[in-house]
Amino acid sequence: KYRPEMSQIAVPIEYQASDVVDIYCKFANLVNTVKGYWIFIDRPPYQGWRQNNSTPEAYIRFIAYAGYIGGPFNGTEQDKAVKEEYIAKVLRLVPEAKQLLDKFAPIWRAKGVMLEVGRSQGDPGAVGVNGVSEYDLNWIGARAAKAVLDGAGVPCVITDAGGSLYNVGRLAADHDVFCSIHHNSAPNPAQGTEVLVHNTKGDAPDLRLAQLMSAEIAKELGIRDRIAGGRNPRQVLSLLSGAEDTNVRVSVQAELYFIHVRVPNARDWSRRGGQAVGRAILTWLRETAKS
Repeated sequence: KYRPEMSQIAVPIEYQASDVVDIYCKFANLVNTVKGYWIFIDRPPYQGWRQNNSTPEAYIRFIAYAGYIGGPFNGTEQDKAVKEEYIAKVLRLVPEAKQLLDKFAPIWRAKGVMLEVGRSQGDPGAVGVNGVSEYDLNWIGARAAKAVLDGAGVPCVITDAGGSLYNVGRLAADHDVFCSIHHNSAPNPAQGTEVLVHNTKGDAPDLRLAQLMSAEIAKELGIRDRIAGGRNPRQVLSLLSGAEDTNVRVSVQAELYFIHVRVPNARDWSRRGGQAVGRAILTWLRETAKS
């Protein structure tokens, strides 16, 4: 219900409630609705709720008797019955509320995901069919992966920092996932994808993400999963060495596909490969959310 102290965040509106017509708060959006609740519950009638919130029951019972339903407790059996009925009704909703909170609980623990664009403007990397630059395709893949993660609500940043690869890897600190996006090239006509981990510092979680990601990219592009085919994912990579020397949970380097081999549309392949990277990261985060 509307109170003068809500004027900065809500407007008064007449509303037919279950009992009588009264003046309620109308909020512009859900964020303001939540903020409005805390303004409302922090008012003097409910001071003390912070010392009475160890459980849902303790909180609901406290505010009910403080006056949330039927005014402050007047000591009568009738008023007690009204408040206890209210408490019981609200507590019946707690199991469903917990299920909803679990469903929408964050699947990341730290700062989310950092995607690194392999190469740089000064080092375009491999050159593909028709002169396509690996660096440009790496950007396409990184942006596509970020779009998938953004859509799932997972914090994600892209870095294109230059300088020492080891120091670039160190930017992974405080993140859940560090993934460097690259494209492969070789003197033979083979096509496939692979995701690499550091040769000595990579551990089981790194390998799990590498396997998930390699399989997802291969499935999306219809090409060979070189990791599943026996390719050793452990490689000497300064970038991942730097990342592994931080507290990042996992770090991998994704080689989306070989760009010296002609494909239907390189930009489209890089976009789809990047989307597969994003999906694999989401799978890993969900797998480890409660571990």
